[in-house]
Amino acid sequence: MTLTHGHTTTSSPPLSRAARLGAGACLIAAGLTNGLGQYVGELLTPDLADFSAQIRWGADHPAVHTAEQTALLVSMLALPLGLLGLANVTRWAAPRLTAVGIVLTLWGMWGFHNVVALGYAAGTVGPGAIGTDSAVALNEGFLDHLGTTVTALLPHLLGSFLGLMLLAIAGLRSVSLPRAPLVLLIAFLVWDFLLPSVGPLEPHLLLAVALVWLGVALVRMPQAEWADPGHETAAGPILAG
Repeated sequence: MTLTHGHTTTSSPPLSRAARLGAGACLIAAGLTNGLGQYVGELLTPDLADFSAQIRWGADHPAVHTAEQTALLVSMLALPLGLLGLANVTRWAAPRLTAVGIVLTLWGMWGFHNVVALGYAAGTVGPGAIGTDSAVALNEGFLDHLGTTVTALLPHLLGSFLGLMLLAIAGLRSVSLPRAPLVLLIAFLVWDFLLPSVGPLEPHLLLAVALVWLGVALVRMPQAEWADPGHETAAGPILAG
């Protein structure tokens, strides 16, 4: 934004368009690697009691298990970056909700990354390196370890749920984002954390649709709504930046 007297001349900050397109691409990539990847994995995997059972099944079906877990691991690079881009939009309409939401979300993404990394180590690398039984024992050890609870499970379960919920609510207050994918994101959170799957219907399908939809919305968003959503008037001088 340039400083003028009596009228406003707008210009995007350096790399602002690249940041918008990058954030949108990250949300799309996260929707495909995280949401869709887990949904397809659920369809191809029998009903299993827990991740230890999945490790045993994956040892006999390495292609499906490894593909799903690798996609999930890749998604942990794209998802936090995409959510930061989403927060850049929601902060104008709901700054307090966004501030609390993004802090909780990033805390949750840190925990989620640790969950995924530990699961990849035990469930994907473990069977071939130390044997299936030892890999299952390692996974059980992770679950019983206090450090895993504090650095992985707790931040993921609390931070991801509460943070994404607040970001979605903040997004509903914005005029720049479509409401339908935000409602789908809220529905995913409630379904995934609190309710069971129903046959072929599984909550990660909602996550895939929501993230891809929001990513496309960021990519197609007019640059003015990304860089200058406050719609400053010509009533007075505007500071640069």
